[in-house]
Amino acid sequence: MIKKKQLAVAIAATFVATGVAYAQQQPQKVEKVEVTGSNIKRTDVETVAPVDVITREQIEKSGQPTIAEVLRNVPANSGNSYNESFSNSFAPGASGISLRGLGQKATLVLINGRRTAGYGFAQNLQDTFVDLNSIPSAAVERIEVLKDGASAIYGSDAIAGVVNVILRKDYKGIEMSAGAGTAAGKNDYRFSATGGFGDLGKDKFSVLGVFDYYKRDLVKLSDTDFGASRDWRGRAGGGRNFDSLTGLGTWQQYTNAGVATQNFQAVPGCNAAGGTLMTGPQAVAAGLINLSSNQSAATLATLQARAAATNTFCTYNSNNAITALPGTERFGFLGRGTVEISPNLQGYAEVGLSQVKSNQIFTQPFFNTTGLTQTAVGLRPFSYTVNFAPGVAGNPFSTLARYAGSLSDMGTRDTSIKSDTYRVLAGLKWTAGSWDGDSAFGWSRNEVTSTNTNRLNIAGVSAAFGISSAAQPPVPTSNSSTYNLNNPSANSAAVRDSIRANFDRKSASELFFIDTRASTEFAQLTLPGGPVGLAVGAEYRSEKLKDSPAAIAQQGLILGQGITKTDGDRNSIAVFAEASLPILKNLEAQLAVRSDRYNDYGSSTVPKVGLKWKVSPEVVLRANWGQGFRAPTLPEISPSVATFFTQVNDPVTGASGINISGIFAGNPNLKAETSKSATIGAVFEPTRDLNIGVNWYQIDWKDQVGSYSFQNLVNNNGVINGVQQGIVTRDPATNAIVSVQTNYTNLSEVTTRGFDFDLNYRLNTLYGKLGFRAGGSYLEKYAIDGDEYVGGNGYTSLPRIRGFAQLSWEQGPYSAALTANYIHSYYQQLLAATYFSTANDPRFQTGVYGDKIGSRTTLDLFGAYEFNNKLKISGSVLNIANKQPPYDPGTSSTFLYDFTQFDVRGRAYRLNLTYKFK
Repeated sequence: MIKKKQLAVAIAATFVATGVAYAQQQPQKVEKVEVTGSNIKRTDVETVAPVDVITREQIEKSGQPTIAEVLRNVPANSGNSYNESFSNSFAPGASGISLRGLGQKATLVLINGRRTAGYGFAQNLQDTFVDLNSIPSAAVERIEVLKDGASAIYGSDAIAGVVNVILRKDYKGIEMSAGAGTAAGKNDYRFSATGGFGDLGKDKFSVLGVFDYYKRDLVKLSDTDFGASRDWRGRAGGGRNFDSLTGLGTWQQYTNAGVATQNFQAVPGCNAAGGTLMTGPQAVAAGLINLSSNQSAATLATLQARAAATNTFCTYNSNNAITALPGTERFGFLGRGTVEISPNLQGYAEVGLSQVKSNQIFTQPFFNTTGLTQTAVGLRPFSYTVNFAPGVAGNPFSTLARYAGSLSDMGTRDTSIKSDTYRVLAGLKWTAGSWDGDSAFGWSRNEVTSTNTNRLNIAGVSAAFGISSAAQPPVPTSNSSTYNLNNPSANSAAVRDSIRANFDRKSASELFFIDTRASTEFAQLTLPGGPVGLAVGAEYRSEKLKDSPAAIAQQGLILGQGITKTDGDRNSIAVFAEASLPILKNLEAQLAVRSDRYNDYGSSTVPKVGLKWKVSPEVVLRANWGQGFRAPTLPEISPSVATFFTQVNDPVTGASGINISGIFAGNPNLKAETSKSATIGAVFEPTRDLNIGVNWYQIDWKDQVGSYSFQNLVNNNGVINGVQQGIVTRDPATNAIVSVQTNYTNLSEVTTRGFDFDLNYRLNTLYGKLGFRAGGSYLEKYAIDGDEYVGGNGYTSLPRIRGFAQLSWEQGPYSAALTANYIHSYYQQLLAATYFSTANDPRFQTGVYGDKIGSRTTLDLFGAYEFNNKLKISGSVLNIANKQPPYDPGTSSTFLYDFTQFDVRGRAYRLNLTYKFK
């Protein structure tokens, strides 16, 4: 619920800074303010809709260095939320927020109540969102989180709610802050400078500038306590060893007829390259060869032969080459100027600049992967591998052999992301009679370049091995090779460069808008509770998105590489109105309606109704109902293509597990997603120092954009329920499936409901001011097309409960806070049945995996000391007990934990120094 006094204090502080405070003997003017969730300025900040406020002070006491990390702990951010720890993402380097677990595209992020350009790369191929990393943390005054559908106020995307980041508007003097932190043996640094002059009240102008710098070292999974080893045997129920058996180079012998044997030999330089040489029995003891009796007799016989003492393997702990959290360097700037042109006219302009650089690594490249070949009907994927003749490329056997593992001399597959964001806003705030207005135009643009290095070029690899790059089977045999697999250090730089593929992926997202809005109270139109309030407005918006793959990727020349491409733009216009009806002194109604017209899908008109009843001075009840909509994203509705690899079974040829190209394409015939949302809540304030709020919500979201499963499309030759929903393309020569293409379509219905609660208590004692804050969210239901997913990870991780509690203390120059963050346990629904079996060989798996992924509670400590009104030092310890994420190989067999819910770094320390020049 809204922190009424909290927001009032934050707003009052803003007025004091801008010179709107008056001498004590003068009567104070009661200022009207606009609060997220309403366009009507008001003196009562206890709004009809539920809003949480995160103040600048609370951001500081969280100990988190960026607002993206602060928002990850918001209880309503329950699932489907990604930050840059998702390094193998379609939108690397970015961070978003997903209220109610409905996805980042269903949460509208605003800056000062207005839209800004989204990140250039879409998450999960289709979800556009605002990158929180691009907002300079030092420029943030507060964050208002509206936990209610708000399309009738703000338009598209506000299905789950709104996150409104309020930036600082002015400052007198100079403030500088520097800080450093450390976690997992790696460091981060932050510096900011804020300066301003002019007083709007006295000088009729003010100017503000904020510079923000943040740098963080790259954290590898092996740097963390959690990822120091991939061997989880004995560390958790269902623990296995996830090291790679053949990871840094192992040969497998084949007969000259191409039949696999169970003879293996590791490359000679295994240990020097970073691997561990093991014999067959050692690999069994290490849990890397599974001799459990709960397998078929044929499978067990094969594995027993593989475990022979004569076999050797080059095993590898890949955590040494997996990014847990990318390295990053961020520059941010906010400049703002305000001038009073006349008593009734104020002009303002704002410039925001941001550059976010990220770098991440992944394991060394390997060539036994998916290749693409051109056919008359498009790119066709196939399994690319090579037979090597005796002695060729280092084959140690007297017959054919195949090589498994990475090319250790090529280096890790690195990705560097550079994201530049530009934002310009200029406008006029005006008063005409009883009307207060705000008219502005804004332009923003995000440009992203992802530079990918050390991938493999299929033509170069094939040339080095002396084979054709044509589709397989048959598997070609290399009879000569310029690349030495057995002794990689012998390869020249020229040979390595001949197989290497370095390329860029670029995208740009752009937004332009013109809007005007005005609000008033009608002195001549009153109800028993007071004058009627009205707000009206209009908006024009233009959006563009262009995601451009490199030519080498578009031609299918990179082994194991998919493709995304989008080139879309659209315009929209909107008109909206809102009324505040004080039916009685203690009963207020809110009515709102908005109509948007887009030039691609059409138009949407949505209403909202809200009631606030002040039952007594201590109790406020409120209820809201509204309709919402989400316009299809540009990747969903514009000319776009996303190509990736998947496997299907072919009912025509009888082939199973065949590699095909899966293709998602934009659909110009999409309609808008629609929603209905309702909230019912109460605020109980028995004393001025105690505030308790509870809120129930339900969201019904229909016509969600998605796609049919590729297997269903293959089974029905693209026809679903009598309608052609996809195209199954076959090679005319072989009748093999080449690709399955489907357009995005309006498919699913999602229903979610639950409860939010919060508590604020303040107590003055002889030993200082004590404060206690707590908040939480309980997820009761999350159903997709009638199937329930709450409390599990079958769809995405959706813990029923997320919450926090904070105890704070202030005494003179001293202040401290202790915060507990809690994530409830949830059912594991992604693991194979063998993880729950008691028949596993204890060398392969220790114990059985439990039904649930465990809960986690972390404690954070903050402390500060103000030497005087200029100098302040603060420090924090995050995750005091060094709690690790729960072991979860179901969500990710690479990371082994759920990065949408947990931070893997463990305990972190941070120190900050602030000095004000006044």
